[in-house]
Amino acid sequence: MTDQEAIPQSAVPLDPSAQQQDAQPRPKVPLWTKLTIGLATIVIIASIAGFVIHVPYSTISPGDAVPLTKLVRVDGARTYQNQRGDIRLLFVRERNHVNLWRYLLAQFDPDTDVLKEEVLNPSGAPQPNLNAEAESDMTTAKLSATKVALEAAGYKVSDAKGILVTGVLPSGPAAKLLKPGDVILAANGTPVNDNVALHKVISRLKVGEKVTLEVLRDGRSMSVPVAIAQGIKTSQGPITGVGIDVFPHYSFPVTVTVNTAGIGGPSGGLAMTLAILDAITPGNLTGGARVAVTGTIDPNGNVGEIGGIEQKAVAARAAHAKLFIVPQCSPQDPPAYKTACEKDLARATKRVGSSVKVIPVATFEQALDALRANGGQAVTPSARAA
Repeated sequence: MTDQEAIPQSAVPLDPSAQQQDAQPRPKVPLWTKLTIGLATIVIIASIAGFVIHVPYSTISPGDAVPLTKLVRVDGARTYQNQRGDIRLLFVRERNHVNLWRYLLAQFDPDTDVLKEEVLNPSGAPQPNLNAEAESDMTTAKLSATKVALEAAGYKVSDAKGILVTGVLPSGPAAKLLKPGDVILAANGTPVNDNVALHKVISRLKVGEKVTLEVLRDGRSMSVPVAIAQGIKTSQGPITGVGIDVFPHYSFPVTVTVNTAGIGGPSGGLAMTLAILDAITPGNLTGGARVAVTGTIDPNGNVGEIGGIEQKAVAARAAHAKLFIVPQCSPQDPPAYKTACEKDLARATKRVGSSVKVIPVATFEQALDALRANGGQAVTPSARAA
């Protein structure tokens, strides 16, 4: 092997053409390309910000007209599936604390109302409490609808012991102790069969003291001590109590189920009452017409006012309903409230269009009268045929 002197890399002569290539300046980016990239960047940032940034506004927009025919199930009684009418439950979509894009789009949608959050939630109740209240309202609407419909069909509905828990507020002391479906039989040893009796016992206690509730859950009796709390935020304002909603406890001769998954609030009460009655009686309540219905119902068959009637009118129009049955403005309301109700009803009548007949009612019986006057069949009691 011969020794060979290593030549440092820096001493190796470079290719002249390579030196010229390295010496050439980099091409300049055209101005229009820079502007395009900058504009695209701004648009992307603005788009992301529009979804991320939320504003203190809520929107109310039309929901849907849900056909109840396949959503009502009755066990323990004869049903008349092939003769049922087309009764539609209306609901609205309420979105709270919307993002910037939804807020801007709503400004250009004539069928969507944009309201400050304090208008829809003046008490400042937390959203979980409002959700629990909405679910409770739907539960009580179903119970009232079942009672009124069964009685109209000739069935006997009797009072059962205790009161039924229909809602538990997440921020209340009962949140981890009670649940919807519980039946409260007594409070501190005093039997309770209505909300008044329960409130009377609770009102005697101081904040921080506990009331012992005798509860029936899934056939098992238990004693549940619950502390009294002050300032529980609800949609109606702060309350003192344990944070539950209750309703009369009824003994139904048959089991009625209405699938309203994803829909809350009480405004579907009248529609569900008509649909249940239509299912358990022969004949067709609507006479074959598509009928959109909104309004609350109480256990005595009284129909109550609802919110979002203009958006529900849009849903009724989109569903091509022939009739639109709505709550009548109550003459017992304060003048200012009655005037506002009448204006809402007038705007809803305009929105629904001339091809849909709007019929205000104050009771369940008036709703049946309206259906018969527009081609529906009379109710034939069916309890004996069960």
